[in-house]
Amino acid sequence: MEKIGILGGTFNPIHYGHLTVAEEVRCRLGLDHILLIPTGQPPHKAATTFSEHRYLMTLLAAEGNPNLRVTRMEIDREGISYTVDTLRILKEQTDAELFFIVGADEMNQISSWRGADVLPSLCNWVAVTRPGHKIDNALEIPAVDISSTELRRRISEGQTVKYWLPDAVERYINETGLDDDFEVIHKAVKAKQSAKRYKHTLGVIETSIMLAARHEINMKKAYLVALLHDYAKELSDEEKRDACKKFDIKMDPVQEENISLMHGQLSAEFARRDFDITDADVLKAISYHSTGCVGMGPLDQLIKIADNIEPNREHPDVNKIKNMAKKDLIRGSIMSIERDIQHSIDKGKKVHHWSPDALEHLRRQV
Repeated sequence: MEKIGILGGTFNPIHYGHLTVAEEVRCRLGLDHILLIPTGQPPHKAATTFSEHRYLMTLLAAEGNPNLRVTRMEIDREGISYTVDTLRILKEQTDAELFFIVGADEMNQISSWRGADVLPSLCNWVAVTRPGHKIDNALEIPAVDISSTELRRRISEGQTVKYWLPDAVERYINETGLDDDFEVIHKAVKAKQSAKRYKHTLGVIETSIMLAARHEINMKKAYLVALLHDYAKELSDEEKRDACKKFDIKMDPVQEENISLMHGQLSAEFARRDFDITDADVLKAISYHSTGCVGMGPLDQLIKIADNIEPNREHPDVNKIKNMAKKDLIRGSIMSIERDIQHSIDKGKKVHHWSPDALEHLRRQV
C-alpha cells in the first residue's frame, strides 16, 4: 500500500523549516511522497497573503523534488478549511495509507479541532518536535527554527532572507510584491469566465510561473499575462466585433472570417481599460498569445507555450513540448506554433499569417 505524508499550513510563505520537516518525515517513515496542502482559510488565524500567491510559492519550493507534491484542494474549497474535511476527501480519493504531520504544539491542541472524535480514525498522526514544545513519541527533527512572522517582517523591512527559503520563492516575493491587485483581478476574471475556462487560466498561471522561474523571466509579468490572456475569450462573436469597433481595432479578411482570433488583442485592451495595465511587454504578450508574432521575446514565448501545455491540456504533443520548453523556450515556441497551425488546418480554419511569420522568425534564431 502506498504511504503518503500530508503537511498542511498557510505557507505564508513556505520556507526551509517546512521543507526540512517534510523530507525528514518522508525518509524516517519510508513514505512514498509528501503532499503539501496550502490552507484556504484557516479556522484560527487569518491567511493574510492571497491564496494563489501561497499556492504558487509552494509549487516553486517543491520544484525539483519528486518526493514533494502540491494540491490546491483547500484553496479551491469555499469557506473555512478544516482538517477533518480535507482528510475525509483524501480518504475518498485514495486507498493509500495517510500520515498527517503536525508540530508538537499543534498536537497538544487537537482535542479542540473540529471533528476531534473522528480524526484519529482518518489517518496516522505524526508529531514532530518544535523548539519550545515537547511531546512523547514525537519525531526529533533537526532544528530549523524559522518563524513565518519574523520572515514576513524581514521581507517587509527589506532585510535579507537568503537561506531562509528557496531562491525561487524569494524571487517570486521580490518580483510580484505579493500584490493584492492580483486578488482583485482574479475575482474579475473568475466572474467573467466559465468554470472550465477559469480552470484553464489557473493552469496557465501555474505553468507560466514555473517557466518564468526556470528561464529568469519576471514573475509578475508572467503572472499578469497568464491571468488575463483569455479575458475576452468567451465573448460572443457579436460582442467581439462590437469591442473591436469600440477599441478601433482593424481586422484583415482572415480575422473577419474567424473573429475568435481577436480575443488576444481584445483581452489586452480590456486589461488596459479595466485594470490600468500599461506594461507594453505584458500587453503585447496577451495580444499575440494565440498566434505568435514576429519578434517574440521570452515573455511572448512563455505564454505561447504555457497556453499549450498547462496541466489540463491532453493533446498528443503536450509532453514533447513540455520537455523542450524546460530546456529551450525558442524551440518550445516553435513546437507550440507548429502544433497550433496543424490544429487549425485539421479543423478546416485558415491560418493567420502572423503564425507562419512568427515561426520563420523563430527558426532563424536556432
